[in-house]
Amino acid sequence: LKKILITGGNGLLGQSLRLLLSKQYEIIATGLNSDRLKNHNHKYISLDVSVQKDCENILVKFMPDVVINTAAITDVDYCELNKKKCLDINALSISYFLSYCKKFNKKFIHLSTDFLFDGKSGPYLENAECKPINYYGFSKMKAENLIIRSRLQNFSIIRTCLVYGEKFDSNNIFMWVKKKLEKGKVLNIVDDQYRTPTLYSDLSKAIFDIIKLDLKGIYNISGGEYLSIFDIVCKIVSIFDYDKSLVKRCKSNKINQKAQRPKKSGLLIDKAIKDFNYLPTKMEVYLKSIK
Repeated sequence: LKKILITGGNGLLGQSLRLLLSKQYEIIATGLNSDRLKNHNHKYISLDVSVQKDCENILVKFMPDVVINTAAITDVDYCELNKKKCLDINALSISYFLSYCKKFNKKFIHLSTDFLFDGKSGPYLENAECKPINYYGFSKMKAENLIIRSRLQNFSIIRTCLVYGEKFDSNNIFMWVKKKLEKGKVLNIVDDQYRTPTLYSDLSKAIFDIIKLDLKGIYNISGGEYLSIFDIVCKIVSIFDYDKSLVKRCKSNKINQKAQRPKKSGLLIDKAIKDFNYLPTKMEVYLKSIK
């Protein structure tokens, strides 16, 4: 059985990958603190990816054939205020995995983002020029550059955008809106930022296909629907019958955020469709299925 090491194993994507991939592979999951996934039969080891010797110990002990790096600080405003920590976790930590994969000729799969771009002309193809406008995006660009410069033979960079889905302990956009509106809180939602929201299970399935077919290089994996944040929230509100008077539309410059956000962001998925028949789920279809 192929062995797969997953970092960020407590996240929405990490947990989904663990459940999906453990059907066909031997999984070693790592994450911060204790294991949040219940009812599984694979190994879990707590790991801070910024601690070099801990990473190296796990790699040498288990000798995985594939490393999937989903560990990251994704809070964009936190990254702007904690630049060193952001860079350590989101970029510098991958060098330990890269040197292992290079030395033993293993596959490295890295999760990246549409925040590599300035948001002036999205949604973007894989070959678009990176011009991040916040430190989170900068740290993710640094990571991609490290991978490409390492000259590793077998890597995949998987760029995604606004990953969402139903999971109680997750703070993704769907859960955030749901929790707030169920408490009757008023939400100020921007209508001038556009994304291509990605269902977490579409993303984990695509990663499964990329491993199975041993695809290499950069792939955009996203939802295929180009929506403003306001549109996204309105879909949730209408399908779950929340009180729409609680949702106020506003402009980006009216909400006080530490980091700038790209306006027209999101990802085009033509390459994934062509290379492995990637077929994303429509947001409405998913929301109705879990209602």
